[in-house]
Amino acid sequence: MNQVSHDNGTGMRISPDVLEDVCKRMIEVILFCLPDAFRGTIYSVGPMPDLRTVRIATGRKEGPMDEIIWGALNPSDYDRPGKIWDVYRDRPGGILEAMAWCVERQKSWTADDPENNIRCVRKQLEGKAVEDYHHMEPVLVKKTDLWDKVPSLDAFPEDTSGKPMWKDTPYATVAVIKIHFLPETIIPGDRSTRIIKKLSRLLGTEMLSLHARELAHDKQKKLAEQRQETYNTLAHEFRNVLTRVGFTYRAINNEISYLREFWEGLVQQYNPQKLNKKKIITKLNELLRPLGETDAAREVKQLLKYQEQLMLNTLLPKQSSVWLRQKIRPLWISILAKNKISAALKRQVEDHFERLDECFYMGQDQNLVKSIVGLPDDQKINWSRLAYQEIGASTNGLLKEYIELLDNTKLEIPHKRQTLKNFIYFKGLIELLPEIENKLNDHLEILKNGN
Repeated sequence: MNQVSHDNGTGMRISPDVLEDVCKRMIEVILFCLPDAFRGTIYSVGPMPDLRTVRIATGRKEGPMDEIIWGALNPSDYDRPGKIWDVYRDRPGGILEAMAWCVERQKSWTADDPENNIRCVRKQLEGKAVEDYHHMEPVLVKKTDLWDKVPSLDAFPEDTSGKPMWKDTPYATVAVIKIHFLPETIIPGDRSTRIIKKLSRLLGTEMLSLHARELAHDKQKKLAEQRQETYNTLAHEFRNVLTRVGFTYRAINNEISYLREFWEGLVQQYNPQKLNKKKIITKLNELLRPLGETDAAREVKQLLKYQEQLMLNTLLPKQSSVWLRQKIRPLWISILAKNKISAALKRQVEDHFERLDECFYMGQDQNLVKSIVGLPDDQKINWSRLAYQEIGASTNGLLKEYIELLDNTKLEIPHKRQTLKNFIYFKGLIELLPEIENKLNDHLEILKNGN
């Protein structure tokens, strides 16, 4: 079969409206799954021998709820009718384009340092760094799946080295995904680029599925077998992607831990007579270090590490108590047993344990909280409650309270605006996740049944 174009630029049998809808759904999934991504574009590539590259869809996040706005802000050389391969390919003395790299080499291109990126076209044209941080991923399909009979090498255009395009690869490039990121939030091979790569496989498979739906009846049995195999692969990949999206809850709880650290510092500020966690652990370290020259040297080293972790991490009080009880206290008991330690030193260590466990709950001690000046009583109560929560699937409704607390408090909190913005974004993403999962499952079911 020859590649047949329905005026969509891919050389595949997909109507323009369907292709645009598929690309928009893919952009939407990527932008919702990757918090640092703010704009995405998908380009079609084909048919041979022109390999014309055309922009199909562009979407960007806007507003506090990150609504997706469709359409490009500025004109592009890849707007219809697009560029043919002979125009955007690499050539001596010519401009190097990331698009040429993706189409020819079938490898991704990550602009993690746009100012010094050799394939940031606009920078080369205008002599300044106007291109932003972005990642480009080619969408590949197997030649044997795209054609009944793979064309001869003479039908392919020449690549940079003068050989027939894709001579040594089993794949053809049918599209390119370009995702823009916030500054310094992306590097080659990181989690975001791996997710985009996985989703590019999905886009290639979905495009191929739509293309195959219009093929002759004699291919249906073979395509049904391929569809089932594809379904199993995509189902596995989708589950992995959705599982990784669960990092959102971890990110939310990290933000809450920063608020907890700030709150405990505020309580300590108005109650300086109370020893804080850092001072108590520092005293324990001072008592412990001389014991590092004994037979318990290995345990002393491990204990110092545990105490350092407890000092640096702002855990929930119960978590800190468990850390003290299960990791720190047993090692102290073992170390003291291996050394001739006075009863006075043992009592001193036990006293530090008691005060350390007590200080874990300072931020919830209402007698200490009342001493804070300039904060309304209702906000003191909210702070002492919300600073010691963890968000999960059953408690995500609390995010609204965190947003209201930060929005209404007059406390000078470091990075307050960024934290508030993050909570607003997380709230929108968590509310959207069930809808995304349902849509993905629906599409998987469609692919499985071949409807």
